[in-house]
Amino acid sequence: MKPASLPLVQTAISPTKTASPRRIFWATWFGWMLDGFDSSMYGYLLVAALSDLLPRSGLAASRANIALYGGLLFSLFMLGWACSMVWGWAADRVGRVRVMCWTVLVYSVFTALSGLANGIAMFAIFRFLAGFGIGGEWAAGTPLLHESVPETMRVRLAGWLHTATPTGLFLAALVSLLAANTLGWRGMFMLGLLPALLTLYLRRNVPEPDHKKLPHGKVAGAGRFSSLFEKGRARTTWSAALMMTCIIFGLWSSNFWAPTVVITRLTASGASAAHAQAMGALSGLITNLGTLAGCFLMPWITAFIGGRRGTALLFFLGAMASVIASYYVAITRLDDLRLFMTLLPILGFFTNGVFALYTIWLPEMFPTALRGAGAGFAFSFGRLFGAAGPALIGIISALIGSYPLTISALSLIYVLGLPFILLAPETANRPLAA
Repeated sequence: MKPASLPLVQTAISPTKTASPRRIFWATWFGWMLDGFDSSMYGYLLVAALSDLLPRSGLAASRANIALYGGLLFSLFMLGWACSMVWGWAADRVGRVRVMCWTVLVYSVFTALSGLANGIAMFAIFRFLAGFGIGGEWAAGTPLLHESVPETMRVRLAGWLHTATPTGLFLAALVSLLAANTLGWRGMFMLGLLPALLTLYLRRNVPEPDHKKLPHGKVAGAGRFSSLFEKGRARTTWSAALMMTCIIFGLWSSNFWAPTVVITRLTASGASAAHAQAMGALSGLITNLGTLAGCFLMPWITAFIGGRRGTALLFFLGAMASVIASYYVAITRLDDLRLFMTLLPILGFFTNGVFALYTIWLPEMFPTALRGAGAGFAFSFGRLFGAAGPALIGIISALIGSYPLTISALSLIYVLGLPFILLAPETANRPLAA
């Protein structure tokens, strides 16, 4: 079945005349892919980085401390993401492409600086600022794609845009597998400077969407940020934000911990540090194959189900079931690491593949003048409260001594998200709002 396509209608948005849809797609895709690479690298380097930085800060590099500080640093990084909601508002006012360039520069520079940290405090500051940059790229890039391609291609390309994330995750796992033991954790973070080169391409080859402009570069009809919470729009804004909270909490509390679970279990069983690191990276590669499949198939899945809400319900329930099967059944009950690794593609398909749905759905919920602000707020609000997930995993695991049991219990967040799906507007088979 072909992905749902919509009739071409006349709106305040017209496809750019100086850049093809293919160029727009790949420019935004590479920006989001590099985000995925940058943000996931920490999961593979956590044990090595904290084993070095904790003693430099006067703390023991014990298993409990690595769990505790590793979770707190995850959450601080996500807090930086959450603070990035200002980028979406800026993209509505000064331009999608310009803001994309700013965000890429910020996360590139501060990821590289993370490799120069001499203690936990400095490392935490750099990770927060890298998160602040990463969080803004989606809020500018996704509206850019939606507004710059023909309506008949928009849903398909928007769904495929999120294949960039698992590709970035896959690349981070592959680089970690091949080079982490050679470059060390500091050298790996220094690779984060490479995305800055993307800004040169963006500025030279990607134009702004053809909006009708007001003076000073404001998009026509640009409203106040508070317009998101006015009567008639508040329900959409909050349902979007709370759905994102649940899936971000669930993601960062589940499959991003898979490498840490694999590494710590293998190390405890007597495996060498190099072997444990390699298997942790392999677990990331396996998980991301499932994520890539979910993202690539999302346009067809939404067309088959026939609605955004129905697709969200399927993925929320599938995510909870896959977390419980992987962490509780395979690890806690059966103590079977091989079965755990086998289930990881299913885990990635549901917990991370669901984001491709929201790459399609969130921009459809808001008009042009509030698209960056609305989609950016929903994603950033989700990160703000989703940031509690990794911290809770680290704190509870340090207390009870079990990552898998803690992760399994917190998968109930997906049940809490079901009512918000029903409150969100159904936008399937409708053109992008002007």
